[in-house]
Formats: sequence, structure tokens, C-alpha cells
Amino acid sequence: MRIPDIAFFDTFIKYDRIREKDLERYTRELASGKKILTPSDNTVDNVRSLRFKRLSEDIQTFNRNIDLVKTSLDIAESTLGDIVETSKEVRVDIVNILNTGVLDYEDAQIFKDYFQSMRNYIIKQANVSIGDSRIFGGVKSQIDPFDQRGIYQGEFVDTTVPVAPGVELNTTFIGKDYLGTIPSGVWVDSNSNNTVDPDEVSHKIGVVKAVDDILQIIDQGDLSKLPAYYSDMGYTSPADNIVGAGESGNLTINYGSSSFTVAYDSSMTLNDLVNAINTNPSNTDPDGNRLVEAFVFQDKDGIYRLGLSGKDPDINISVSDSSGALSKRLGEIRRILETFDLGFSKVSQHRSIIGTQINVADDLKMIGQQQYVELQNLISKLEDADYAGAITELEKARTAYQALLASIAQNKDLSLLKYFD
Repeated sequence: MRIPDIAFFDTFIKYDRIREKDLERYTRELASGKKILTPSDNTVDNVRSLRFKRLSEDIQTFNRNIDLVKTSLDIAESTLGDIVETSKEVRVDIVNILNTGVLDYEDAQIFKDYFQSMRNYIIKQANVSIGDSRIFGGVKSQIDPFDQRGIYQGEFVDTTVPVAPGVELNTTFIGKDYLGTIPSGVWVDSNSNNTVDPDEVSHKIGVVKAVDDILQIIDQGDLSKLPAYYSDMGYTSPADNIVGAGESGNLTINYGSSSFTVAYDSSMTLNDLVNAINTNPSNTDPDGNRLVEAFVFQDKDGIYRLGLSGKDPDINISVSDSSGALSKRLGEIRRILETFDLGFSKVSQHRSIIGTQINVADDLKMIGQQQYVELQNLISKLEDADYAGAITELEKARTAYQALLASIAQNKDLSLLKYFD
């Protein structure tokens, strides 16, 4: 029986490819220093290596995100720090002017110029940007989040990025919260749900709001109004109705240990409310002197707000609203310094929040770098070539390939005639 030449050729090609593959594999391992892992010959190590590489890539992505976040956090914390330090200086002068007033017109102009420059600086800081993105504008935006009045015009959502599994940190911030804003302007119930939603009122930087009120009082020339109480919000005109159709209630004003109540309804205007407070029979002391004087205060933004001034500035005034209908439109009623301190406190609190995020980012970066190094070591243990073993296997493959060539050369021309003498 004769074996055809084509069978020898097929056998040669089959084993030639096998031996050449072995030679190539071990040559590449020695050249690169890395094992050639394939599922066919080392399933467990191959799977482990792929898993470790995927984890390493995830850690590298998180570390890059941390670098991005750190830039935003550092600038945000530094900006709020500047605002806090500036506000501390302003507060000293506010207390000074509340305690001593101003001596003359020239003195008043000095205070006015100082307060004006400081409030402008705070607004400028609140509009800080990284590249073309305002970091206190909520989502990424090229528009200043605060206008020249200090009123927030940014978004009510922020931007976060993942820095670890289940952990996200800010790259932009909601300026309404971080800059210590206070409701301002006129409430417009745009969705008719009778609830004051965040987008239905203006939000003004608290320290700027307080400073603007002081500037307005200086311009009006009645410094006796400095210790008075003012509502956060108000109306576009003193002739506007103070509550909506069908709404009514009782406003109770407490002056020290004394108190009196004023009824209101939808037919009453802001002017009417002021007159009702001032003419209330219970709003007098035993000598017939008025305890609390109500007045209409028009602020720098053109909003007409309720003002309350006590006979004795050292006695506290507080108000309560039985139905809440009026308080929705007036907001809180407090002294200018209390408004300043409220805004200042919010900025300080959110600066601390950013500081905590910076610490978290630093800790996660350190942990991520340690994990990355450990994973690289594990990958090296799986993939680094064993030079002694690879050389041995290369020599085996080379010997087997030479034997294959010799075998084919010897057997390709077999004939029975070679065995006859």
C-alpha cells in the first residue's frame, strides 16, 4: 500500500505550524519579559490577569476624576475662604455703624464707598470660573451665576463625577446654597400650587443683601432705621394686595413681653398693613407711646418690603402668622445684622463641606494609588516571564522542530526498493 505524497505534506504543514507557534511564543516571552497567557493553556491565570487589568483601569479612571475634582474643590474652597474673610471685615464695620451711626455726610460717603466695593468684590468672587465654566452656577455654564444685584441666576442642579465605587464628588456647585443666599424679591406662584418653590423667588447672597440694605438706608438719610427689622421679600408696589384671593389670617407682633395682633385679608395692601400695625390700640405703652413702628422700605432692587422699628432698639421683635399666607410673601422678618450673619453662616458651613470633600478626595487618591501598585504587582506575578523555564521550553521547541524537519526529509521518498540488495 502506497501512502500518497499529499498525506506527508499535510502532516508536515500541521506539525510545522505547531512547532513554529511554540518557537514564536517563547521567543516573544524572552524578548518582552511577559508570559503569553491564553485560555487554552492557563485558564485561571488568564482570567485573573484580565480581571486585575480591568480593576487597574477602573482605578486609573477614578484617579483621573479625583485630579479633576480636586481642582474644582480647591478653587471653590479658596473662593469661599476669601468671601468668609472679607465678610468678617465687613461685619466689624456694620457693628460699628450700628452702634455709633455716622457723624456727617462725608463720614457716610466713606462708609458707603467701602461697603459698595466690598459687596462688588464678593459678587465677583461668587462668579469665579475654571476655564469657561462658572463653578458656582450649578451645571457647567458660561453665564455668571450671580448678577450685579447678587441675585442667583444659575441652575438648581450640580455636576458630580465618580471618584470611587458608590462615591461622587462635585465639580460644580449650586451657588444658591454655597453662597448663603436668602429669599428676595417677589414671590410668583408660577405653578399655582400655593407653595414657595425655589424657582419662584429670587435668591440673593445674604451678606450682599444686608450690605445693600445699609447702603439704601444711608442713601435715604434716616439712620434710625439701621437697627430695624425687615422682611426678606415684598411687593412691586406698596399698593399691591398682601395675600391672594380668599386668603386671610392674623399677624401677631411680639415686642419684648408685649404683643398685639393685626387681622389681614386679600383686600389689604402693604400700605394698609403698615397703617393697621401703627394704629392698633394695643401697640402702645402705658404712656400712649407707640411700641412698634411699621413702615414701607424700598430696597436697592426696587422691592417694597415691610419694616418694623421698636421704640427701644435693644428690645427684640418677632412675628408669627396664623395662616402662613402672609409669611409666604414676606419671608422671615429680622434685623440687618441677623440677615448678614445668616448668610455668613451658610457660606462658612458650605466651605466646611467642601473641605471635607477635599479630605475625602485626598484619602481616596492615596488608597487608589496603593491599590493600583498592588494590582500591578499581582499582574506581574502572573505575566512576568520565567526566563529559565522559557529558555528550556524554547530549546525543547527548537529540538522538536529540527526533528520534524529531519523526519520529513527522511520519509518523504520512502520506497521498498531501498530495502533490496
